[in-house]
Amino acid sequence: MKSKIALVIIVLTLIVGVTAFINLKSVEVKKDLEENSKFVIKENGEEVVVLNMKEISSLGEKDFKANFKKNGKEAVSFNYTGVPFKNILNKYNISLDDKSAIIFTAIDGYTVAVEIEKILEDNNVYLTYMKEGELLGNKENGGSGPYQMIISKDPFSQYWCKFAIEADVQ
Repeated sequence: MKSKIALVIIVLTLIVGVTAFINLKSVEVKKDLEENSKFVIKENGEEVVVLNMKEISSLGEKDFKANFKKNGKEAVSFNYTGVPFKNILNKYNISLDDKSAIIFTAIDGYTVAVEIEKILEDNNVYLTYMKEGELLGNKENGGSGPYQMIISKDPFSQYWCKFAIEADVQ
């Protein structure tokens, strides 16, 4: 009986070790994306392009207002700076034919699906990097970036994605 328990413990230890090793690479990649302000665009899970902040801001930077609402509190309007997400799709010729949504993913694994119709609306879905004239910053310094996906027409900011590192067109 003791040898069976020891064998189970050894097998579980190996599984944990292998899983940790596999996840280490993923953590390193995500940390690089955050620290170097990189943003990945994918199409059906396949990487299309990796952009930095300079490249993103050159695609039609706009200032806009959006309401931010915390639980139980009144919505507050802030000034943001970002790029309409459809500008990025157009620049890199990402086809929206037969696609239904774009899945935005944050550094912590949080995801938000945004319907293509919302993406295509004028002045609606932005990849944002500034709030009130200041860079969003990252999680370690109390920020919400380096990028945040904001749906400006969402009055309650329910479908935003802070710490955004990737968008997958599906």
